[in-house]
Amino acid sequence: MRKAECGVKNKVIHIIFIILIGLVSGKYSFAVEPSIVLSPKKVGPGDLMTVTVKNAAGPVEGSFNGKHLYFNPVKNAFKAVVGIDLKTDPGTYPLSLTVDGKPLTSDVVIAKKKYPVQKLTLPEDMVVLSPENEARADREQRKMAAIWPFDSLRVWQGSFMDPLPGKAMGTPFGVRRIINDIPKNPHSGVDITADEGEPVKAPNDGVVILVDDQFYSGNSVVLDHGQGIYTMFFHLSKINVKYGQAVTKGDVIALVGSTGRSTGAHLHWGVRVQGAKVDPLALIKLKLD
Repeated sequence: MRKAECGVKNKVIHIIFIILIGLVSGKYSFAVEPSIVLSPKKVGPGDLMTVTVKNAAGPVEGSFNGKHLYFNPVKNAFKAVVGIDLKTDPGTYPLSLTVDGKPLTSDVVIAKKKYPVQKLTLPEDMVVLSPENEARADREQRKMAAIWPFDSLRVWQGSFMDPLPGKAMGTPFGVRRIINDIPKNPHSGVDITADEGEPVKAPNDGVVILVDDQFYSGNSVVLDHGQGIYTMFFHLSKINVKYGQAVTKGDVIALVGSTGRSTGAHLHWGVRVQGAKVDPLALIKLKLD
């Protein structure tokens, strides 16, 4: 090898050596820009998705469709649970984040989703209400609606579980109901088939935010899991918890029943995420561990 070529080679080796020393010592680094991962990539009204921000030192803040998002650290990333309300119109919606003090945006495409229609026949006095029952139902609806605007500190840990594991599904989420030929609001939860007295378990750690006997939902329990995630359980025969009580994932909070407007024993299980009505089955499919 000629002397000039040898000199060039030695200089290259020397430069590489200096760079390696700089990388090890932290003096030099090749920065990787933060990125957003949406899962699933396709969502519709009533669905849930997770927003994961990778390559971020933190903190991560953000909002979607007017709602604040809560990002939690998970495996060298930050993840938030996002609810797409059942009544959300299809279209493209902006996701606005602040990552490491810098703005980061993405588009969320909400596709049209078709839900089935269900026709039911119930006693007339349960459909066309008396003035007294209508006033009661209105009061209870306002009482329930007052819960959702408040987001408490996180209590939930890891993934959510089925409150009645192994039981068959009755009426699914989102079904458009026609009762006695009168169109009603879509079914905002899932009905799980079970016998009277079957134990209902807390799907995650939480705090009992409501215990009540209501006209439509009968004996009812609502759990606040924090960060805007609520689960609710209706038509119960017995309630084992009290308002303000802390519960742990798997605790038996109540027993299946047929109270309120019900045609037989079952559990109506509902979920709200930052106020959005979402499919409870989507919640237990999320990997949050």
